[in-house]
Amino acid sequence: MKPEHKRRHGNMRRILICGTVLLSIAGCSTENTETRQVVEKAGQTITVLDNRSESVYTQLKLAGIDKIEGVRGTEFVSEDMIVVNKENRSLAPQVIEGQERYPRNLYLHTLSTGGETPLQEGEQNYGAPLMSPDKTHLFYKELYDATGLGYIMELSTGNSVKASGAEFRSEEGRWSDNGHVIYPDMEGNIISADLNGKQETVLATGIPYVHEVVQTGSRILYVTGEDSQLSAYDTGTKQTKALKKNVMWAVPSPDGSRLAIVERTGPGVMVLKLCDSEGNEQSVLATGQQIFGTGWSPDGSKLAYATSAAGAADDQEDLFITEVETGEQTPVLNDIHLSDQLRWSPSGKKLLASATVLKDNAYQFITYVISLS
Repeated sequence: MKPEHKRRHGNMRRILICGTVLLSIAGCSTENTETRQVVEKAGQTITVLDNRSESVYTQLKLAGIDKIEGVRGTEFVSEDMIVVNKENRSLAPQVIEGQERYPRNLYLHTLSTGGETPLQEGEQNYGAPLMSPDKTHLFYKELYDATGLGYIMELSTGNSVKASGAEFRSEEGRWSDNGHVIYPDMEGNIISADLNGKQETVLATGIPYVHEVVQTGSRILYVTGEDSQLSAYDTGTKQTKALKKNVMWAVPSPDGSRLAIVERTGPGVMVLKLCDSEGNEQSVLATGQQIFGTGWSPDGSKLAYATSAAGAADDQEDLFITEVETGEQTPVLNDIHLSDQLRWSPSGKKLLASATVLKDNAYQFITYVISLS
């Protein structure tokens, strides 16, 4: 699966990792005059930032960052297990555009041991996996470049049912609750599918291109039109309300009381805003040429995101974690090409980030597991 609009080309610069130390007022005082400290650990170079801005380190503490090469980490199943997408080298490759490519399949990866168990293998490419909120089912797609067919797997049995009657855009599809997934089809209808694969049209918008569909409580949020109109459809009242224009996407907080909205405010200018549930701005969290991967922690206290600087010569991004109430930001990874939305573990103590690097004239995936103490 291509990382769609989140994956970009360019030379990979040094990875900046704030790890293996506790970043706190005590550990990073303003008396430290060095800008950074480079150490060696387990054969890799780790760069530790000093306290250049005192407010950056007053709340968040980073315990370390683990790197897994060659896999695309996508979702937490538990604190010690993630779903990964990687090449299945046991199958014969296909020659595409003069290059051999192996099918990309889905596996469970145990962080503590590095062991892997197949989830969905085969000649097709399988990806875009999303765990149900209760972690009992997996929504994934059989991928055909920019589109795919949806399936729901029961993890305890490994059995899958088809959740879409036709292909839809590969980046779409979300769990609306423990028993349903929701996605837009190619005709502008918003579809819901249950765990048995039964599908129904929840809303026929009449607009060909509907995207960024997500449900929070009784409301379905979606974006349409050249003006990127964010609308909310209430499944109870059957009424639709226009909330905000120029919205790239909106990510509801776990309790639905807030929205993290990425808004285009001008050519090459994106702004990450914290809004109430109606789209009314409460604060501005970040501004950049691009903003990707926005993900809420399970308790709604933190937002993780990646941004590229306005006017940057390339599309490389820096990853931050922001304390929502105080606005304090901690830089976590530097100069990466983020591939997916950032995902938090059930406890909110770990953050999953997958990125691409250029190696041997080909782009390869690296997964980072960021641990908070």
